[in-house]
Amino acid sequence: MDRNELFTVVGAFRSALHELTRSGFFFQISISERFPSGCCDDSSMLLAAYLSDQGYPGALRISGSCGGENEELVSHVWLKLDRFQIDITGSQFEGYDQPETLIAEQDNFLDTFEVEEDPELADFRVRFESDHRFRGYFLQAYDAVLSHLPRRLT
Repeated sequence: MDRNELFTVVGAFRSALHELTRSGFFFQISISERFPSGCCDDSSMLLAAYLSDQGYPGALRISGSCGGENEELVSHVWLKLDRFQIDITGSQFEGYDQPETLIAEQDNFLDTFEVEEDPELADFRVRFESDHRFRGYFLQAYDAVLSHLPRRLT
């Protein structure tokens, strides 16, 4: 897996998602005009689906708690894909200088979190396979993000 190719795919997705939130699109999930603040879990699940559709399946949902220098950060969610940690919402945390798009084998900031053992697949289509209501909300959000991506990436 090439990090540069992955960065292009992830960066385009994040840009489309951010553009959509700035345009005032109403998500029926936990993504708002405050993106990236408070949007890490749902954004990660959408990104995992997109990664799978782009030929990068198997992204795991990493859920961390008690992060930060003083364990002041209650929770955060990001992805793990093969050897890479992928985080498109870490920049929400003031004072930590996280990039808008992180793709790294190791990250000192993410290492401060206590992570849940046995992460699950992050793709919302898998996570909400039997919950048709939430799956529908996520499908609506996913389709909206796809509509804001350049044609060559969709």
